[in-house]
Amino acid sequence: MELTSRGKNNFKNFLEFSMISNTTVSVSSSGKNGSIRTSLSYLYDKNQYPNSRKNKFWYNIGGELKLGNKASVEGSMNFTQESAPNTAGYGYGTGYMYNILLWTGPEYDLRDYKDYWLVPNEKQNWHYTDWYDNPYFEAYEKIKSINNFTTNGSLSFKYEILPWMKLQLRAGGVAYANNNVTRSSVGTISKGRGGWEDGALGYYKEGKKTGFTMNYDFFLLFNKKLSDFSVDGLLGGSLYYTKTKNLEASTKNGLSVPGFYSIKASVESPIVDAETKTKKVNSLFGTLTLGYKDTYYLEATGRNDWSSTLPSNDKSYFYPSVGVSIIPSNIISLPDWIPFWKLRGSWTVSKTDLAIYDLDRAYTIKQNVWDGLNTASYPDYLRGDVKPITNRTWEIGTGIHFLQGHRLKLDVSYFNKLTYNNTISQRISSATGYKSRLMNIDEEYVRRGVEISIDATPVQVRDFSWDVSLNLSTSKRYYAKLDESFSPDNLWTYVGARTDSYSYKGYDKDPDGNYIINTNGLMSRSQYSSLIGYTDPDLEYGLANVFKYKNFTLTLNFDGRIGGKSWSNTEFHMLETGAHPDTDNQWRYDEVVNGKKNYVGEGVKIVSGEVKYDQYGRITSDTRVFAPNDIETSYEDFVRSSHNNPDKLVQKKTFLKLREMSIGYNLPTKFISKLSMNSCYVGFIGQNLFVLTKDFRFSDPDGFEDIEGEDISSPSIRYVGVNLKVEF
Repeated sequence: MELTSRGKNNFKNFLEFSMISNTTVSVSSSGKNGSIRTSLSYLYDKNQYPNSRKNKFWYNIGGELKLGNKASVEGSMNFTQESAPNTAGYGYGTGYMYNILLWTGPEYDLRDYKDYWLVPNEKQNWHYTDWYDNPYFEAYEKIKSINNFTTNGSLSFKYEILPWMKLQLRAGGVAYANNNVTRSSVGTISKGRGGWEDGALGYYKEGKKTGFTMNYDFFLLFNKKLSDFSVDGLLGGSLYYTKTKNLEASTKNGLSVPGFYSIKASVESPIVDAETKTKKVNSLFGTLTLGYKDTYYLEATGRNDWSSTLPSNDKSYFYPSVGVSIIPSNIISLPDWIPFWKLRGSWTVSKTDLAIYDLDRAYTIKQNVWDGLNTASYPDYLRGDVKPITNRTWEIGTGIHFLQGHRLKLDVSYFNKLTYNNTISQRISSATGYKSRLMNIDEEYVRRGVEISIDATPVQVRDFSWDVSLNLSTSKRYYAKLDESFSPDNLWTYVGARTDSYSYKGYDKDPDGNYIINTNGLMSRSQYSSLIGYTDPDLEYGLANVFKYKNFTLTLNFDGRIGGKSWSNTEFHMLETGAHPDTDNQWRYDEVVNGKKNYVGEGVKIVSGEVKYDQYGRITSDTRVFAPNDIETSYEDFVRSSHNNPDKLVQKKTFLKLREMSIGYNLPTKFISKLSMNSCYVGFIGQNLFVLTKDFRFSDPDGFEDIEGEDISSPSIRYVGVNLKVEF
């Protein structure tokens, strides 16, 4: 086959038109004896990939019934159904970008293989016979489908015991059934990657996860005014119970009948896995708020939980909180342009119990392991008495308003969150009969952060107004205490150091920062990890603007992030596979076309001498003499051997995005009243209209939380649509 770029637009041609439609119809009515409301909604989301779409229905009904002057009953019920024919096609190993852009070249036109069968249900129409499947085959024959149902509801009873005291009883619950199917056809080329087992033999797996959660609460609420004093609070308790069941069954060693997707089609005895989880938490709690002259406030809360996931002799844990607020603008005389000022502070302790069965052990059972027999293996982990993870948080803040009409509002807060009783799964000697144990460690962390919000109305005239909101936040987590036995032993872990560090074995450099080239012409890989950067951003921000002129409304919403680093897996694999545009150069051409391997990597070579390091990779002695590198090597070998260079791939997550823009018009009342309408709004809306990034060239850094957040991310979708709202 001639090597031409006839398929340079393969990925673009593979993408399809995408759209979202969201329709809601709601009805409400109210009277002296109560109210009722109901709504029906339908969401259709057509994704950019073939056979990728989501349908979602949800129905809601709720209302209130007044039982005289002192009692009332409120209730609501919601039903949701969500389905998607295929949720696969993303990430490395099985994604469409992995297939089309990274590992298969542009020498073919993908549209020639849209009819993906040569022999239906048995053999693909495809020019590869190993590792990679036809992307259209992946879309329609390598399926991960979902069909989920959720129902939740609540019922509450309120009774006024005294004018200042009320009783409330409430019950609520959620029940769900999540059904999923994973299947691949006979003739599948790839095997084992992404959950499709047995490759060309075919595969079918069916899973069903059901569960329900119930909450029962009672509250005694009181609110009393005594001269200049006010008392507000509640006493209550709750019962929480949840149970989930998970049942999965899959074929083994292929399908007996091509195209027949059923557990019955398993060639050998199917693999079956079942799991049941339950949890119960009982709680008592109370709050009390004391006020004086609508200026001074003191609030205290207390809660005690009894959790079934904790050790039987230590199920109970208590967590309190205290808050204070003062309104100085009610005490001291301030300029007219400062109509309001508030100071606040709080301290609280919260605790997190363990996951279900963190303390319990169960046998692992496998079917048909030896001569048709099942096996049961005792767990290799040890569980002991473990305390709940605890957070102690204190916060101070202030809110201040400026100008007449409170047209400028500023709110600033600072928080400090200490986390202790942290848990780890620690490896232990196999002589104990186990491999690991769950335990508390002495390591503690403290997160410190600042949040600032500004709301302003810069312009407000007769027919025009401009409202703007700005939110800024930053927080970092630090080591507050180390554990001598379990904390990492490196140069960037110490009390006061950040916990979001990212370290990696990069490439050796000389004292001037030049890469060191080995005698084979390739870069020298370091034997020691070094600090590359930190994952938490320096600043996150959002800016919302609302412009109104008569009946027109224009909104512009921006948000973004400054700083923080993440590893670009997309660029990593583009360098690995030769799909990176920076590798399209004369060196590569000469090697492929002319057979030359004369690339000289930028850096230095060692002429003489040696270097010695301590255990952390710090140089203790260095007699090396360097000279500019002149060693020729293969360009492909050079790129592939250094494609994981953190200097290039650990990139800043900085971005600025126009999240949403809309323009709309409220039709005049005199016009819509003739159509029996109360209001009618027509508008145009756009989302993800543009994004500016600092480092990321081939993916959108929005949403990356940790260092490994980017995994061959699909292109962000820009939406443009119409919005219609009508009320009768």
